[in-house]
Amino acid sequence: MARRHHTLIPLSREHHDGLLLAWRLRTGDLSSREPSLKARHAAAFFESRLVAHFDAEERVLFAAVRGALGENASLLDELIAEHRTMAAQASKLRGGATNQVAPFCDLLERHIRTEERRLFPLIEARIDEASLAALETEVMNALAPRSAARTRAPEVLASRGGEEKA
Repeated sequence: MARRHHTLIPLSREHHDGLLLAWRLRTGDLSSREPSLKARHAAAFFESRLVAHFDAEERVLFAAVRGALGENASLLDELIAEHRTMAAQASKLRGGATNQVAPFCDLLERHIRTEERRLFPLIEARIDEASLAALETEVMNALAPRSAARTRAPEVLASRGGEEKA
């Protein structure tokens, strides 16, 4: 299998994390936990990881490649609709709808596989190297709010009586 274009690698890494979450909730270490904990975990993952990820995809990547995808541009509309569905599911999860964990995990996995197996190869085939490379900084900047939140996490925990500040 060919290596992913460097502009898409940060998104692919986050896709890996999403697949791991779905696996953990369905059959991994979180699968035997109480349903309310699984729902809270999925909702927290959505807020902490997927909100910025979806924004980076829609605002930067999808907007930049739509014209070059031609007849395949409708795939972007399908993916955006799935983003909205997952946001609605996450809202229900935050409200305690434990019956939304499995549908959320199923859609998340299908969505990621579609992006990795259909969208990214299309982008790599139809967008020239210079244009794709020019998007790298924009993608990284769009993902930056999530990265910044991760670096602040120890301070937040310390203020709540968790870990001490480093």
